[in-house]
Amino acid sequence: MDKIKFQVLFTGSEGNCSLLSYKDTNILIDAGFKTNKKMQEILGPVLEKVKIDGVIVTHEHNDHFSPWTGRLCMENEIKLYVHEKHIAGEEDRKTKYLSFTDKRKGETKYVNYEIIKEDDPFVIKDIKIEPFTAFHDAAKTLGFVINNEFGYLADCGYISNNIKRKLENVKYLALEFNYDIKALLLSDRHWSNKFRTMGKFGHLSNEEALKFISTLKENNLLQIVTLHPSNSHCDLKKLEEDLKNIGIKYSVSTREGNPEIIFDIEKKGEKI
Repeated sequence: MDKIKFQVLFTGSEGNCSLLSYKDTNILIDAGFKTNKKMQEILGPVLEKVKIDGVIVTHEHNDHFSPWTGRLCMENEIKLYVHEKHIAGEEDRKTKYLSFTDKRKGETKYVNYEIIKEDDPFVIKDIKIEPFTAFHDAAKTLGFVINNEFGYLADCGYISNNIKRKLENVKYLALEFNYDIKALLLSDRHWSNKFRTMGKFGHLSNEEALKFISTLKENNLLQIVTLHPSNSHCDLKKLEEDLKNIGIKYSVSTREGNPEIIFDIEKKGEKI
């Protein structure tokens, strides 16, 4: 069997970035960093080891896609894959995402990017990626099915029937487990923030995520990786116990410093 390697490098409200490798292809899912210092801290060691072939973006919120995403791509000659709605406001941005002007040198650099669309698969070398629509309060939010057997879904307020269909046959899934409902309701957050988080265009609760993977377990799901935990309203020890009770192989992600995970991918004779 061929193997997909997956590592959650950084996740949560401060930034999100995961590394996925298959054969000789390496991609980042999101590269949302709020400072260059943090980006260099997280990605510096990665860039010393592997060549990144592409960055695919889930949505345009700056903990997933920021000006530093563009700088990363420009400085390392990495192609960026974005939906047209992710970059719709580029002309009005004071700090551009897709270009950088060095005023001292009088030079402007531009990101090499490609527009992707939901339900329209595309290929980065050895990796086939099928984007699908997710539900979050961004202009466009995407999830991905990769090489038919790995799913990725973060920042999603609810699991629609279409999402269920897209992910029903995956064997491995990286999924948002953002908050415990009771912990959020009892918190001192403003009520408007609570409603936003719990709404259909907010974040996925641990309870809903657990319910979803329980149904996927009846199909082909073998392993789950958690994403995007709230610092205040997601008890990772309790989440680990809940996943253990479901009886599925799991990896609970912390904000950073997570280990590489290796998934076996069946060869099906299909050219991708």
